[in-house]
Amino acid sequence: MRAAAAAQNVEDFFDGVVRAVAPVLRFDVWAGVTVDPATLMNTGGNYRDAVPERLMPRMLDIEYREGDVNLLPDLARRPVPVGLLSREAGDRLEHSPRYRDIVRPLGYRDELRVLLRDRHGSWGALVLGRGRDAPAFGDADIAVAGALAQPLGDALRRLHLTQRAREEPPATAPGLILLGDDYRVLHLTPAVALWFEELGGPDGGAARDGLPPAVYAVAAAVRTPVAAGSLTSWAHTRTRGPVRLHAWCLGDRSPVRIAVAVEPARPSERTSFLITAYGLTPRERAVTELVLRGHSTADIGRRAGLSPHTVQDHLKAVFDKTGVRSRRDLVAKLFARHYLPALRHGAGGFGDSPAPSDTPSGASG
Repeated sequence: MRAAAAAQNVEDFFDGVVRAVAPVLRFDVWAGVTVDPATLMNTGGNYRDAVPERLMPRMLDIEYREGDVNLLPDLARRPVPVGLLSREAGDRLEHSPRYRDIVRPLGYRDELRVLLRDRHGSWGALVLGRGRDAPAFGDADIAVAGALAQPLGDALRRLHLTQRAREEPPATAPGLILLGDDYRVLHLTPAVALWFEELGGPDGGAARDGLPPAVYAVAAAVRTPVAAGSLTSWAHTRTRGPVRLHAWCLGDRSPVRIAVAVEPARPSERTSFLITAYGLTPRERAVTELVLRGHSTADIGRRAGLSPHTVQDHLKAVFDKTGVRSRRDLVAKLFARHYLPALRHGAGGFGDSPAPSDTPSGASG
């Protein structure tokens, strides 16, 4: 409990808890998982000592599509939310897809799970595995795991609350625009005025009924049959970086026919947008994303199933399209031209206003 209380983030929480309980529970592999208390869906955690990346898709498929014994929803229904895979499967252990496809191939004999919950809900789980040479988990181990469930669930919930309190509110709230027939504006949330100013045309003008061109465009496009009722688009603002525009077509039974939300792009969405704007092919995009994460040519080849020579060919094409000569130049250009201005604005406008960027060939503003 001292380790849990000292944690500043989720990774620290699980690292500290695992170090504290390791002398008692003795395990060879572990994972700490955070879950949505409403759905028990995995929302993150600490996986550094867990299932190898190559097996994660199969693990998640079993967990959320195929099904098995000893799943977190099963544990949530028990008075003591602890389960041992071998005991749950009984004499049908070989029929457990998680044992057959994950646990046994990795050389482990069993898996112990404890759901971390308090009276307010379930907040995470510890998943512990023992190798074939280790003694089996027994009643004493299950009792210790059961004793952890409530106090650690309470501590994890409090950590979530503390982290939420530390989060700074976004510089600009999302905006919502409700439109009627002929794109008449029926309602605007307070933040919309700022977004409209940021999204105005080069001369500060707007399209029909005061809508910025980008908003009018997505509102019109969502009414086409191919949009299937909703559509996501992107736009550049003057000083706040790229934004996401999401439009919904609400049908004919209400005066409100179209809703459009405007919000800042998240970092991962910014990267995706920028890569698309430079006109990269899907394979070039995949290679670029791995470069931005710091992977070597050999790593990229292994992850993408390509030879080093083919990776270099893709990199050359990326360099040509983005106008750089090296990996370092690529990372520096994306940061300096597209991320640093947003950081400057978010830090209170230090430095000069962002310089006009060299918009990639074929990309619209």
